[in-house]
Amino acid sequence: MVKYHSIVLFVRDIERSKKFYCDLLNIPIEIDMGKNVILKQGISLWEIQEDNIIVTTLGKEKLNKGNRSELYFETDNLEEVEDLIKQNHLRILHEIHEEPWGQQTIRFFDYDSNLIEVGEELRVFLKRLVDSGINDEELQRKTGMRIEEIKQCIRG
Repeated sequence: MVKYHSIVLFVRDIERSKKFYCDLLNIPIEIDMGKNVILKQGISLWEIQEDNIIVTTLGKEKLNKGNRSELYFETDNLEEVEDLIKQNHLRILHEIHEEPWGQQTIRFFDYDSNLIEVGEELRVFLKRLVDSGINDEELQRKTGMRIEEIKQCIRG
């Protein structure tokens, strides 16, 4: 089942954007993973790096000319979502892909060319990483999260 999570705003300067949303608009941070920040009111901020799959697939020029956001959803069954996308002949930006922080995602376009991302739920991908045998130090380095936060997410 796919559940709405947040809108992701692609930003040029994450620190400046955090000051705007957190200090000016007073929206608290739920999880801060450095270049990826999840705010409490359904907004995520993401400073995309040059080697990110969105930039390398879509192109930096296109990303800078609009399409600076994506609707973000989470699921516990990414393969099922991929099948639905293919069955409905939606244009895919990229197949299932593992992000640098370990989450698996797929991106595609709706019928109006809005970028949609579906990723593994936080609990699901953290559990997958832990079950793969990754140690706490590697897990913390990969996700940008504190070990206590990771354990809390997995426990639910």
